[in-house]
Amino acid sequence: MEQPKERAMVFVDGNNLSMGLKACYGIERLELESFCAHLTSQHDLRAIYYADANFLQERGQENYNRQQAYFLHIRSIKHLIFRRGYYGRWVNPPVEKRTDVYLAVDMVDLCHRDEFDIAYLVSGDSDLAPAVDVVVREGKRVMNVYFDKPHRNAFALRAHCRGHFLEITQSLAEQCQWTFKKKAT
Repeated sequence: MEQPKERAMVFVDGNNLSMGLKACYGIERLELESFCAHLTSQHDLRAIYYADANFLQERGQENYNRQQAYFLHIRSIKHLIFRRGYYGRWVNPPVEKRTDVYLAVDMVDLCHRDEFDIAYLVSGDSDLAPAVDVVVREGKRVMNVYFDKPHRNAFALRAHCRGHFLEITQSLAEQCQWTFKKKAT
């Protein structure tokens, strides 16, 4: 009798991923559904948790429009849960707030409810390390998925994942690249 596949969930820090893609490969965003399917091909993908914040329109209408088109696109993905943070305007430039907290809370909550066996964490943000530590302590695996470049890496977070790491290579990023389609006016 065949062993059941391990249950997987993917947790994506949208802004962190987008900034890394631009810095490493000049790519704006990924076709999230195919990217997550690639990551979890050996597992039973249960859900994708995606956290990001709306760009501020006054800092660039075109960037805001592109981001909103992407958000509309990914919200159609089956089993995707979208968590929206915000940009704090009290500093210049404005900083993204709350998205890493959403991912951390969701990961720990779902771990305690025994909703997954392995979590794929797409981020380089070491603020997520305490949540990773809790999940690992509870007997789950966390696979850190990020870049392995001197200027963009997850070295601080990776150690908390007990060596479980997958690199977002240029080949994978190009294979899963999302293309912005402007609306006809």
